[in-house]
Amino acid sequence: MNKEQVHHVIQLLREGHSLTNITKIAKINVMYVSVIRKLMVMDLLQVEA
Repeated sequence: MNKEQVHHVIQLLREGHSLTNITKIAKINVMYVSVIRKLMVMDLLQVEA
C-alpha cells in the first residue's frame, strides 16, 4: 500500500462506505481497511482531510 491508497481508504471511510464496499472500490485486502479504520477510531492515525 502506498500513501495515496491510504488517503483514498480514509476518504471512503469518512464518507461512510462499508468495509466490503471499500475493498471493491480501492481493490485492497479487507484486513488493511479494517486496520486503518481501527487506527482512526483509536486516534492513532492522524491524517488531514
